[in-house]
Amino acid sequence: MKWIDRARLQSDVLAGTFLNLGSATSVEIAASTGFDWVLIDLEHGSGSFSDLRSQLLAAAAGQAAPIVRIPSVDADIVKFVMDSGAAGIMFPYVSSAEDAARAVDFMKYPPDGNRGVAGIIRATDFGRNWAKYFAEANARSLVIVQIETPEAVDAADEIAAVPGVDVLFVGPLDLSVNLGAPNNFTTPKFNECLSRVAAACRRLDKTAGILSRPELVRQHRDMGLSFLALGSDTGAIISGMQQNLKAIRE
Repeated sequence: MKWIDRARLQSDVLAGTFLNLGSATSVEIAASTGFDWVLIDLEHGSGSFSDLRSQLLAAAAGQAAPIVRIPSVDADIVKFVMDSGAAGIMFPYVSSAEDAARAVDFMKYPPDGNRGVAGIIRATDFGRNWAKYFAEANARSLVIVQIETPEAVDAADEIAAVPGVDVLFVGPLDLSVNLGAPNNFTTPKFNECLSRVAAACRRLDKTAGILSRPELVRQHRDMGLSFLALGSDTGAIISGMQQNLKAIRE
């Protein structure tokens, strides 16, 4: 298992990228590029749950910890994803402490939660490392909750206070839409929301993150957002193709 180093989670900027093509090849390339973590997107991505295990196998080619974003806070989905070998889960649209507590409950084995226990699963090397995995999974699996609404920002302190929540990760597009300024990530209201989330994380020893943009990375780091994602496999292909075409046309 490739887990996120918790010492680094509190002290370093951890670099990630989104993978939404459902392609094991994309995962393999990204995981071996030098990112600290990669996000396999099962909420808005093109892949399905049947594609997940091949993508997690591909992630093993590199050192990046594989995080999976799921469509909702659902116990059965969490169990399948974690049994398949994910290092953590990103939960979308978490707007309250109650939502966050449910996410933690589904992620953690008893007595810390109610995740179902199985021995012969991919995460335990099909039973060969069950004792080690069971002993460390609760402490090392990452719970990332997405802050995507003004209500979630208002509840940031309560969400961050939930035991077992590790990262409050701003979903910028949803938040901008819900603030009434779609795709605008620099309004005073948007930046105020980021500052409030970062401040809540500082107060409660949690980590703040965001899906950033190249021109905003420095600003986000300065604001205290340190679990940073940039770009996606889809975006990288589009950008590369457009540059190649431009070079030929010119």
